[in-house]
This record gives sequence, structure tokens and C-alpha cells, in this order.
Amino acid sequence: MSIPIGFYQGNRSEYLAIPALSKLGFTIPVPRQEDHFGVDFIVHLAKMVDNIVTPTGKSFGIQIKSNNSPLIFDKQDDRDCLYGSSLPFFLGIVSRENLTLTIYNTLNRLNFFWMYGPQRDFKLIVEGHRNGIPKPDFQKGVGATGNPILDISISEPSTSDARLKEVETLQSIMESWIDLENENLSLKEQEIALLFWPSNYTKSKPLAGNLERYSYTKFAGPDSLPNICKAAEKTLTSLSFYLRKLQGHASHEVVPLMESTCRKAESLKGDCEELRAKWSSSQVAK
Repeated sequence: MSIPIGFYQGNRSEYLAIPALSKLGFTIPVPRQEDHFGVDFIVHLAKMVDNIVTPTGKSFGIQIKSNNSPLIFDKQDDRDCLYGSSLPFFLGIVSRENLTLTIYNTLNRLNFFWMYGPQRDFKLIVEGHRNGIPKPDFQKGVGATGNPILDISISEPSTSDARLKEVETLQSIMESWIDLENENLSLKEQEIALLFWPSNYTKSKPLAGNLERYSYTKFAGPDSLPNICKAAEKTLTSLSFYLRKLQGHASHEVVPLMESTCRKAESLKGDCEELRAKWSSSQVAK
């Protein structure tokens, strides 16, 4: 197959990725002026409800490549784009020989963000690992994707039932990874230096519950404590509100426990507020 004049090899891979990504949902190409690092497609998961294609509310961005060459983040603009996004981000590699799209996670990008901030160059390589995702080599500035999440065939199953089953399976896998990405990105937005990390996973299956809370010592710096307190205060406020609101729906045996838990939540919220204020003042004084 020849490449049209003026097209990169990657252009053709992007076109081949569209029918594969469309099995997951609505697939929108991202317009751009040149071929460099960034999101090539935004995909919004969709499902069939009463024979109507309905969006699920879960979406992600993906970059499409035609080979397994590494993603090199050696420009500040590239890193600003990467870290400034609140959209889950994945890497897809198209095989023109097998007519498949293989999707990889990019969680190690967040490891580099928490370890060094957005200023340092790093390289994300496409590489499998026996336990899912290998820990990055910070000294060399290299992190790996780990094993693929799934393969999506560009071809279609022969029956409508088989097509529906394929789509449901693919979507359940991607949904579990989107949820993990969203949880980690939410922590990043709150400036809480913590990652939820899959200690192991199986290709072409949804993530199981074996997630470890993963953080280097350097991640857990003094600047994170006020942010963690603030997040805890929000949670405790919500807990207190619901414990008071739902007492009318609870049995007589449960109400006393709800009342005592509510008092503890409000007290702990006050402690978190006081700790946050005193900690921040002491850090400024230094």
C-alpha cells in the first residue's frame, strides 16, 4: 500500500485506528497543524440502550503511533500539554499487518510528574513486564508502559451478537482503566502526591481490585499535607451531612451510631482545619 504524497506514515495509522476506536464509542480526531506529541483522538465511550447509541460519560485521549518507538518528552510545551490535561491519556499502536490497535497505559508519566515536576525531560518506552507496569528508572529518565491493556481488531465479527459482545468486553476493560486514570488525575488536581497503581493486571481483562497505593518518599513532601487535609475536610463534611440527612431512613439500632460518627467526623474536620492552618503557618515561618 503506497502512502499519498504529503502524508506521514503516522497519518495512515490514524485512519486505520478510527474503526477500532469506534468500537468503544464516539471517536473525534483532534485538529492540529503538525505531527508532534499530543492527543490524536478523543473517544467517548457509548453503549446501546433500547437500540439507541448512548454516551456513558466516560472519555479518554489517545495518541496513535505506527511503531513502538518511545515517546520523548524533551520540550517544555509537550510536557505542559501532557500535565495540563485532566483527560485520561493512553497510547495506541496500529499494526497494519495484523489490522489491530494495541492500547497501552501511560501511568509512568505521573510518576515523573510527582518526582520531578513538569520541567525534567523523560522518555516513555513501549515495553511489557511480567507484573504489569515496571517502576521507572528516574536516574536515566526512562519509564515503560508495561503490558498492553488490550488489542482491538479493525475487522468486524461475523454476527451481530458477536459484535455486541466484543464491544461490551472492550468497553468494560477501558472503563476500568479510565476510572483509575480519573482517580489519579483527581489527586493530581488536588495537589496530593499519591498514585493508585495496579500491582498486576491481565491483558484484555478489566482491572481487578489489586491496586496498591504507591508513593516514593520524595513524593510525600511537606507541601502535600495541607492539600490532603483539605481533601479530608471535604470528605468529612459530606459524611457529616449525609449522616444527619439520612437518620430518618435508618433503623433505631443504627441511629445512635450515625449520631456518634457524625460528631466524630465534625470533630476530626475541625482538627484537620486547625492542623492545616498551623502547618502552613509554620512552613511560611521557615
